[in-house]
Amino acid sequence: MSLPLAPCHMRRNARMTDFHGYFLPLSFTSILEEAKAVREKAGLFDISHMGHFMATGPGVRRHLNGLITSDLEAVPPGKCLYALLPNDQGGTVDDLILAASGEDEIHVIVNAGNRDGDFAWLRDHLPKSISLEDLSAGQIGLALQGPASSQIVSLLARGFEGMKRREARFSMGAANHLWISRTGYTGEDGWEFFGSEESILPLYRILSEKGGDLGLHQAGLGARDLLRLEMAYPLYGQELTPEKTAFDAGLDFAVNLRKGSFLGKDKMLEKRAETGRNRLTGFVLTERGIPRTHCPVLDPATGLQVGEVTSGGHSPRVGGGFGLAYMEPGFLREFEQGKEAGVEIHGKIHRARIHERPFVTGGLSGKKESAQLAVKSNGTADQGAKR
Repeated sequence: MSLPLAPCHMRRNARMTDFHGYFLPLSFTSILEEAKAVREKAGLFDISHMGHFMATGPGVRRHLNGLITSDLEAVPPGKCLYALLPNDQGGTVDDLILAASGEDEIHVIVNAGNRDGDFAWLRDHLPKSISLEDLSAGQIGLALQGPASSQIVSLLARGFEGMKRREARFSMGAANHLWISRTGYTGEDGWEFFGSEESILPLYRILSEKGGDLGLHQAGLGARDLLRLEMAYPLYGQELTPEKTAFDAGLDFAVNLRKGSFLGKDKMLEKRAETGRNRLTGFVLTERGIPRTHCPVLDPATGLQVGEVTSGGHSPRVGGGFGLAYMEPGFLREFEQGKEAGVEIHGKIHRARIHERPFVTGGLSGKKESAQLAVKSNGTADQGAKR
C-alpha cells in the first residue's frame, strides 16, 4: 500500500521497502548515519503505517481500562499512557499508546501489523454502547526525534516546545483530525503527529524545507529499529507475542496490579510464578558478527540450545553486534553471573556476554520514563521496522 508521503521519499532517493504491506523508506543515506543524526541532532520519520483508533461513549475509560495492563483511569485527559493489550491467557495482543482527548473520548495508537486484529479485538471486547472508529486510512504519521527536536518543532507553531513529556493535544474536525504528542520510540526527546493528510502535509513540508538548517535529517525504518533496539524497547512479533507476557519481556512497569481486574490478569500472574519460563535479556557479542532474529543461543559447555534471539543488530555505540534474546532461566542465572553464551550466526558460534538494558543512554531521563514514551509505533525494522 502506498502511503501519502511515498512520492516525497522517492524524490529524495530513499530506499523503499514493503513493511506489512505498506511502502515505506528503509533509509535515505545509511542506517548508521541516520541513527547517529537522531542521537546527536534530530531525525524525521514517516510512521503513517501505524494505526489510530478513537473510542467514544459513556464510560469508555472504564471499559478500556478493563482490557489493558496500565491504569487509564489514573491518567488525566491530555496525557499519554503506554500499555499492553493482553489476551485471556495473559499473552500479548499488542502494545499501545492511549490518550484521552476528553472524558468520553480515547485515542489509541497501535502497531501497523496488528491494526485489523486490534480493531476486531477491541470491538469484540467493548460494549456496543462504545463507538470505535479507525482513523488510520489516508492518515500521515510523523515522528520528530532527537535532542534538537525541541528547537525544530518551534518551526511549526509557537507553544509546541513547551509541551510536557507524554502530553498530547488534539484537534478533531469534521474532515480533519490531528494528534500531537511529546512521545517517541527512540529514547530521545521528540514529538509524534498523526492526522489527516490536510492536517499533517503542511507540517511535513515545513520540517523538510526548513529543518535541515537546524540539523534535521530524514530517517527511515532501519534507523528507527536500531534506535529502539539500543534502548531495548520491545517490538511486537519479536519480544512480544500472543504467548509472551509483559513479565516475560521485563515490562513490569507497564502492569498496574493495584487498579483491580483486567482481562488476562490472573493468567499473567500464574505465568509470572512459573519458574521455568524463559526471560528476556540483553547481550553483546565479544567478537565480530551481527545477530539476527531467530539465531539460536547455545550453552558453550554442552552445545545445547538455551534460547533464541528476538532482535539483533550492529551499533558502534554499543560496541558491535548486540541484541535481545529469550533464555532458559537456569542458563540465564549463570549468564548473569558472568558465563558466556554462544550465538549461532550462519552456522558459526559467536561468543556473547550479558549487557544491561538499555544498551545506551538516550536523551530522556531514566529507563522507566523512556520506556513509557515508546510508541510502539510498532513501527521499526528488524528487516526494516515495526511499530
